[in-house]
Amino acid sequence: MNASHTEFIESYIDQSNNYSKTKQIDKAVQNNGIHMKQQSILRYLVLFLSIWIIIPSFYCFDQPVAIYKTLQQLFQEDSTINFDLYFASLYIIYAFGNAFLPLFTGGMRDCHGDRIIMTYIVVIMIVGQLTFTVGVYFKSFLLMILGRLLLGWGIESLLPLWASFLAPFFKNSISIVLSILQLFSQIGLVLSIYLTPIIQKKYNLMASLISGIAFILFGYILLCLGFLIDKKLENENYLSSYRQLQPSSDIILAEDTKIIYKLYFFKFKDFKIFPQMFWLLLAFNSVFYCSIVTLVNVSMYVMASVLFDINNQIEELDIALFWMLGCLSLFIIGPLVQYFTYRRYLIIVSVIIIIIGHIQYLTSPHIGLIILAVGYCLSFVCTWSAIIYIIKMKSFGKAFGLTVGFQNLIFVFMPFLLDIVNRNIMGTFKVLISFSLFALIIAIQILVEDIRCFNILDNKLAPMQFAKFNNASNEENNNNDTDLFAEYLEKPQ
Repeated sequence: MNASHTEFIESYIDQSNNYSKTKQIDKAVQNNGIHMKQQSILRYLVLFLSIWIIIPSFYCFDQPVAIYKTLQQLFQEDSTINFDLYFASLYIIYAFGNAFLPLFTGGMRDCHGDRIIMTYIVVIMIVGQLTFTVGVYFKSFLLMILGRLLLGWGIESLLPLWASFLAPFFKNSISIVLSILQLFSQIGLVLSIYLTPIIQKKYNLMASLISGIAFILFGYILLCLGFLIDKKLENENYLSSYRQLQPSSDIILAEDTKIIYKLYFFKFKDFKIFPQMFWLLLAFNSVFYCSIVTLVNVSMYVMASVLFDINNQIEELDIALFWMLGCLSLFIIGPLVQYFTYRRYLIIVSVIIIIIGHIQYLTSPHIGLIILAVGYCLSFVCTWSAIIYIIKMKSFGKAFGLTVGFQNLIFVFMPFLLDIVNRNIMGTFKVLISFSLFALIIAIQILVEDIRCFNILDNKLAPMQFAKFNNASNEENNNNDTDLFAEYLEKPQ
């Protein structure tokens, strides 16, 4: 072996040691940063500033329903267009695109972090809403569909990014934060159906659509203030931690190594190490969502026009308001899930609630909507908070990307299933109940798996069951619950 080979090997070993050291330091800095964010009183201000981006997102989401009659009048002169088919495509393309795009966004998030990707997503939402507005102005369904595709990509990616951004601040109360997220999204839907016609009547159709862009910009300005606080806390933690852990000369090397590492942001092997519980939660969330998809969000108008004749038709605003009444239960659901902790039982309860809601809907749609909303909110808070607990923070993006993607992928096929049953009330009822029963079966599997894994859904650990954790102090266990869980789930004892 010549001198050049020896020099190369020594250099390679030094770089490997530095990289290993850097990863250890980065992990320590991350843990310290999470602890600092949890202790900071500014976290409540970050929550307040960041939540306002959610309302305008869903305000834009349901605007096509709010202006349905106006759009119908605009396109009625064109006999070559099947308006109902084209209108339905505005929501179908929304779901189809989001079966894949959030996964890409999630991979980018795991590489570059929440703040920068959320900024890109806000830009995509603005471009999407603007494209949709231009399409309405020029009576171009092609532009309208393209705009909805971009807007959907933004909205469906924003929710998991928002949850990921706030998770380090509220690790021990994430269920309450997710309840606030769901509540504000429903407020956005109600405001869309209520305010859009008012703005249109007072000004014009274009003004009502542009109002969505204005609301998004306002929400983003407040979100940026939250970003500044988050960045300030990270900088303080970064400087103090690195100065304690290594010489200042190594900081540049650490940053260079992190940049090189982040170039490989999308690794399919990451999916292989996701625990079995995650895949059960993913399947449950997708099937559960589809069991009520015809009564939430995108299908509110569809159900109103399909299941009832003209004289008994439910108005869009009625549906939104009664659904919102059910969502007010989030004030109870958030603390209940956080402090009762037994998510495995609450998940089963949520399925039972929606089965009751479907049955009640046959006789009293308004009460049925309220019951369905309660079940949906309970399921959302339980599943999303559990995913945050069992997945490592560095993989949040991919995990939530898969969750949102599968949910939308199944939703794409729902209109075809309803066509098979001729969209009559009993046929639709059978489809929804079938999905509910399937969700119940998966919920029981989640229960069994959670018992086997010592209640991992609630971020609890039985120290006596895991020998390799016995030497850790109680304080260390408390500070690293999430990582311990993820490590156990990836490599079961």
